[in-house]
Amino acid sequence: MEKIPFVISPTDMAFALSETADTEIAGTIDEDILQMVIENSIPVYNVPQIQPQKSNTDLNTWESPSWLKLSVGIGGGLLLLFIILSLTLRNKVDEKTSELNFKNKELEVEIHERKIAEEKLKQYSLDLKNSNELKDLFTDILRHDLINPATVIKGYVEYLIEEENEEQKMEALKTIERNNKKLIYLIENAAHLAKLENMDELDFKTLDLKEIIEEVIDNLRPKLDEKGINIDFNPKSEYPADMNTTIEDVFSNLIGNSIKYSPAGSIITLNIEDMDSEWEVSITDEGEGIPDKDKPYIFDRFKRAHKVNVKGSGLGLAIVKRIIDLHEGTVEVKDGTNGKGTTFKVTLQKAKT
Repeated sequence: MEKIPFVISPTDMAFALSETADTEIAGTIDEDILQMVIENSIPVYNVPQIQPQKSNTDLNTWESPSWLKLSVGIGGGLLLLFIILSLTLRNKVDEKTSELNFKNKELEVEIHERKIAEEKLKQYSLDLKNSNELKDLFTDILRHDLINPATVIKGYVEYLIEEENEEQKMEALKTIERNNKKLIYLIENAAHLAKLENMDELDFKTLDLKEIIEEVIDNLRPKLDEKGINIDFNPKSEYPADMNTTIEDVFSNLIGNSIKYSPAGSIITLNIEDMDSEWEVSITDEGEGIPDKDKPYIFDRFKRAHKVNVKGSGLGLAIVKRIIDLHEGTVEVKDGTNGKGTTFKVTLQKAKT
């Protein structure tokens, strides 16, 4: 054991004697305390003379040093601050824990809803697969089971018309022939559109737009001559583009519609413009035009502007739109020159050099 120059645990001490006690005892205690201070040679203890009370006895007290009181005060303050911080942090932790629990519940609900959505998506995918199978079956029926009888009817009606001399029967046969042609046209267009909608891409090769349009015009020459309609098409050069041969159906439909809806003796104007990386083909007629309310729907299946005494299935422009989409081009309809007639514009990618 080694003595140290300070007290580890200072304690205030007071000595009290009863009134009947010997006063020499108090003096002895004081002398002992003073002796202890002198032996240690350190002025740690404050031992004032005890003022005599009623009993005339002396009472000495001891007071801890100021640095110790300061240390205890600082320590207590730090302890209090620590407690406050602990409570604050605990509240923060409880708050964040509550927030996290709420988020977890939201996540559980979201996961549950997502599982339900996935199940619905699986069911929708299955229904779509079944629908596509039915669509393919219907397309096969169109291509084979319906077109064959219609073709047979066409052949017999043409034979009977050649052999028939009675006028009333002739009119009936021509009515059958006319409606049978309409039926064949509808079946062929429906089958063609169904085939196109099942395609994701086409095989392309470099073709000349000028040659394709000129060939379409030649094929439609009988209809042009029948109505006395002229085509104004003056190509200046070749117009190579990356296309599929189905592009011929686009111009057959568009030019055919222009002939159908144009008055006799009118002019249909065709132009090809250079649009940097694209060719823009415009077809303008002098017909009645298409009302603005009908323009957004004319490329939908079985939708067309109301035309009196004009036959059509409503599939032609839907076929045009699908073919142009597969070519990554655009097709749009606008009013013709000076608001008269109709203009269809088609853009196609130029041939890659």
